[in-house]
Amino acid sequence: MKRLQILCIILLIVFFGSLYQGAIMPFVEGVKYGLTIAEYENSSQVKTEDFLMMDVVPKNSDYLDKSEINLKTNEPVMMLPTNISVLIHSLPEKPVWMIVLQSLYTLILLGLLVLGIWIPFLVVKILRSLQHSVVFDRFNLKRINRIAIFLLVMGIAGSLVQAINVFIAQHLIDLANYEFSYAKVIDFNAIIMGIVILVMNEVLRIAIEIKEEQDLTI
Repeated sequence: MKRLQILCIILLIVFFGSLYQGAIMPFVEGVKYGLTIAEYENSSQVKTEDFLMMDVVPKNSDYLDKSEINLKTNEPVMMLPTNISVLIHSLPEKPVWMIVLQSLYTLILLGLLVLGIWIPFLVVKILRSLQHSVVFDRFNLKRINRIAIFLLVMGIAGSLVQAINVFIAQHLIDLANYEFSYAKVIDFNAIIMGIVILVMNEVLRIAIEIKEEQDLTI
């Protein structure tokens, strides 16, 4: 029992760490970047469209960016960026399909935020029940199942958000040396974790049913 409690606490710590790295830090950086963009728009009197943390691949496999300098030696260095942020002047009037996609993008992000906050509460409830030595409990079964489904939804929705971002960027921007990539669009980590938890939850469900049958037999 104590070992299970320790593992659940470790899981909670890892989840919060993942939430901090994957959501809070990008949010803070996004706020800083947004303030920079707002200052630029105010000073230059133009509207802009920004695409943050976009995966890119060079159009020519032999291309290397030589525009950077190593300040320690004052010599040029060759770079091959794989992830960039792009800021462009926005279109005077956006097409209807783009407005719809961007609205969907915002709604999905809000949904992901809600699910990201909900999951820790479910984990805390499971930990509380374990502290009272309640392991084979159908309420915990439902909570674990809900966590797994939330993770699957977050993985699929997060992948859709990235795909929408790349799709819109491809229609607005044509870089000279890079093109936007769908290679890392799918969030396999969340999807795999959700499936694994579903499998483990099914094992727990079978164990609960066996225990209930034994209790009835006795």
